[in-house]
Amino acid sequence: MKIYSQRLCLEPLQPAHAELLFEGLQSASIYDFIEDVPPKSIESLRDRYMVLADRQSPDGTEIWLNWAVWSFVERCYVGYVQATITVENSAILGYVFFPNFWGKGYAREAVSCMISYLVETYQNLDFCADVNIQNHRSIALLHNLGFVRSTYLQNIESHQDEFKHEVLYRKR
Repeated sequence: MKIYSQRLCLEPLQPAHAELLFEGLQSASIYDFIEDVPPKSIESLRDRYMVLADRQSPDGTEIWLNWAVWSFVERCYVGYVQATITVENSAILGYVFFPNFWGKGYAREAVSCMISYLVETYQNLDFCADVNIQNHRSIALLHNLGFVRSTYLQNIESHQDEFKHEVLYRKR
């Protein structure tokens, strides 16, 4: 199901989005604060999206909701948003926006739209997001949406700042 906001359309992620999102996902700055790497090829991204298009984990215990974000203003895709619904009724949120579109309010609008959809569709969800502590833009976005710091995590094997994360949490 597509979700609309004033400037955006959130389209359920399909394998066909691989070709449309691949170039935007090549920007190295996207990966400064997340533990992922740019997709190696359109085919590998298509394969990944094929799994995500099932909208549930292979063992059936989680619901995977992923949307490509289309901007009516920019007339192109500007990123993606996602939510993993767990058996504990938590919605773990994630989002990636292409650097050319940072600072334009698209992430806030898309994440807010996704949360509204989840609240209407699923009952009694708690929302959380795991964020690198140096990702000030993402932390500010989540605080603006009503999230508060819940937990502070550090990779035990490495005491470097790049591995410090905080979990932000928003009650139902």
